[in-house]
Amino acid sequence: MTAALSSSQPLLSVQSLSFSLHNRLMVSNVSWTMNSGDCVSVVGPNGAGKTTLIRILCGLYRGYSGNVTLMGREVRDEPVEKLAKVVSLVPQRMEFLPCFTVSEFLELSGPKRGPSIQCLIGDLGDRLLPELSGGELQRVIIAGAVAQGAKLLLLDEPSSNLDPKGRSHVEQVLKICRDEMGISYILVTHDISLALRCCSRMLVMLNGESYWEGSTSESAVVSHLERAYGCGFVKLQHDSVVGSVVVPT
Repeated sequence: MTAALSSSQPLLSVQSLSFSLHNRLMVSNVSWTMNSGDCVSVVGPNGAGKTTLIRILCGLYRGYSGNVTLMGREVRDEPVEKLAKVVSLVPQRMEFLPCFTVSEFLELSGPKRGPSIQCLIGDLGDRLLPELSGGELQRVIIAGAVAQGAKLLLLDEPSSNLDPKGRSHVEQVLKICRDEMGISYILVTHDISLALRCCSRMLVMLNGESYWEGSTSESAVVSHLERAYGCGFVKLQHDSVVGSVVVPT
């Protein structure tokens, strides 16, 4: 799993993926690929299969049909410890916060340190994990995943339940990962504006299926979102905001 990618090999390839849980079809015939350096948002209404999809991608669910290859290797055939060196799942929150400083937490997370990690955590190094705000903690969790040396980050609603300042922290960290570190990530989110600003491509899921996949810069992206969510959206521009703000109407 640690071999380098060839120039023609996708980082991730999903082909005819289907998965059932407790006799319910959760993901149905999903196919798409992403290359190294890509940042993809996965959006769609509740129950669309978004979280199930990323749990498959990191090896938590293995009883699927079809193929999921990461760096050319079938995910269900790889031991968990090998997968963890390549793909890292970033949860919404940590259920247990040990009384470690941020620096101590990152030392335990993995060997990849240096200026890049410092950019992600800023001046939080000496702070204790339980003392961090939601947005600060999410920055540290993402930094921990990067410190592991993962080639692909899977972020499950990282801005959920955060206040505006916390969401801003998350957006800043994602942009550093993308623009300065060249790290690939898949962002599952209900924050459409975040998805458009932080990702170059979007996968819209509906009823477990891939409803639409394409560039976030496409003018038709709003119409695809409207059909998937069953409500109206409007895209707004403002001089103080880089990118677009998309809100339901």
